[in-house]
Amino acid sequence: MCDLFALSSEKDYSAPRSLPVFADLGWRNMDGWGIGYFKKHRAHVEKSAERVYYAGHVHESFQRLARVVNSKIIISHVRLRTSGRIDECHAHPFVLPFGSHDWIFAHNGKAPAIESYQTEGPNIPDTVSDSAKAFEYLRDRMVDYYQDRDSKLSTLFEALYKGTGEMIETYPGKYNYVLTNGQVLFAFNNHRQFMLLRGSRKLEGGLLLTTIAHGLSDEQWVQVSRPAGCKGVLLAIVGSSIIVQEIL
Repeated sequence: MCDLFALSSEKDYSAPRSLPVFADLGWRNMDGWGIGYFKKHRAHVEKSAERVYYAGHVHESFQRLARVVNSKIIISHVRLRTSGRIDECHAHPFVLPFGSHDWIFAHNGKAPAIESYQTEGPNIPDTVSDSAKAFEYLRDRMVDYYQDRDSKLSTLFEALYKGTGEMIETYPGKYNYVLTNGQVLFAFNNHRQFMLLRGSRKLEGGLLLTTIAHGLSDEQWVQVSRPAGCKGVLLAIVGSSIIVQEIL
C-alpha cells in the first residue's frame, strides 16, 4: 500500500538524506511518486507515474528534487494503485486552492465508497480516485463551515476534525492523509501507524513523519496509531512541534 512522508520545520530545509531513504524503503510502491513543497507561499508539486525505485536505484529526478527543494514543509508520496489510472495525474500529492491558501494533500488508504462523491467546487483535473475525492470532500467541508474566511489554527483544526469524522461515517474506508497550507501540517491516522522523529542526528532536522514501519533510521521514532474503538488520530504540526493531537 502507498506510503507517506512529511518534513515540518521552523526554517526551510531540503531533504537529501531522508527522502531517498523513504523511497528506498517504500520500493514496493511501483505506480508513481510525487514531492510537494512551498515557494513564496505557493504550492509546487512535481510527480511521475514511473517507479520511484528500480534496479537497485532511487529515481534520478526524485533524488534531484530531494537535494534542491527548499521549504518549511515537504510532503512526499509513493504510490501503489488501489483506484484510478497509473499516470502522472493520479500520482500524489494533489493541490487545491481555498481559504486564501494553496493546499497540498496526499493520501494512503483504500476507500472506494468515496469515489461517488461529487463536489460543487473546482475538482482535481483529470483525476478520479478515492484519494482525489477525499481531498475534494475535506476541502468542501472546510469551506462550508467557515466560508473561506481567515481562521486561527484551532478553527482550522476543528473544521478538519469535523469533516474527517463525517467523511468516515458517510464513506467508510481506510484513510491516512497529510494536508498542509504551508503554515501548518495536518496528519490523520486511521488504519496504519505514523512514525515521528524530532531533531534527527542522522537525517534532516525539524519533525519527520512517515508511514514506513519503524521509521527511516535507527533512532528513537515515536509511533502514533489509532486507538481501538476510535475513528483515528488527527495531528496539527507547526514547525517541529505537535500543537494539537485529538482522537476522533
